[in-house]
Amino acid sequence: MTTRQLEVYVKKRFDMGICEFMKHKVEAESLYDYELASLLNVDGAFISKLRKAFGIKRANGFPRRFESTYGKGAVDTFKKIIENPDNTLIDVASHFGFSREYARQVYKKLYGRPYTEIFREKILARKRKKLEAKMKSTRFVSLAEVIEKMSCLGFVPRITNKGPAFTIFVNGYKLALRCTSKPILLGRKHYFRISNGIGSNMDYDFVICLCMNNGKSTHYVIPRHAMPRYGVSIPIEAGPLESKYAKFREAWHLLAHENRREEVS
Repeated sequence: MTTRQLEVYVKKRFDMGICEFMKHKVEAESLYDYELASLLNVDGAFISKLRKAFGIKRANGFPRRFESTYGKGAVDTFKKIIENPDNTLIDVASHFGFSREYARQVYKKLYGRPYTEIFREKILARKRKKLEAKMKSTRFVSLAEVIEKMSCLGFVPRITNKGPAFTIFVNGYKLALRCTSKPILLGRKHYFRISNGIGSNMDYDFVICLCMNNGKSTHYVIPRHAMPRYGVSIPIEAGPLESKYAKFREAWHLLAHENRREEVS
């Protein structure tokens, strides 16, 4: 049978071109040359020569052997587990009951590349996921609002993030950020309850308190010496006679260069 005759035969029987047919049988079904030759009733050497001419690599028989040992669908299960960004070799090894090292070998045979490459990709994916979650968090949104406010006032803030807390630096001052969006009722008045959240660690110059109520944001710029160790309660819209902290409402001028060496009272 000539190549042209084989092409006509495959098109008539399988409704596919000979190259497409061979590529599917070899790469998707992992058929060997002799199996493909038997299916088409031709010589194995002829199929081997034709496969090479089409640039199709020899079939990877490992998936078939793997499924003969671990059951039908085992390859898909392996891939589903290992492609999960949160899973590792230990997870897939535990599922099938073999060692982590064998899981590494299986991965390379199925994917044709070492697991270390996908492992690095997973680490980057987890970092991106963590960053996206942080950017959507209430804490980050509050930080963004404060930074925007400061920028509009002409400040050039610098931000650092160690653990869950953000620290802002501006004009040589170190600022701690605190937020509250749920006023509490004490007696007949509603108060903003601002927790220091720092305890004995007073390593900052000012606390920027973002207080949100009914869609309105109020900022308090409170110096360290005026901030009680365990927090403060400020009446909503309190005047100077109602709260000694009223003078710190929107007191952004305290962060100006000219106030750097002055005592704030």
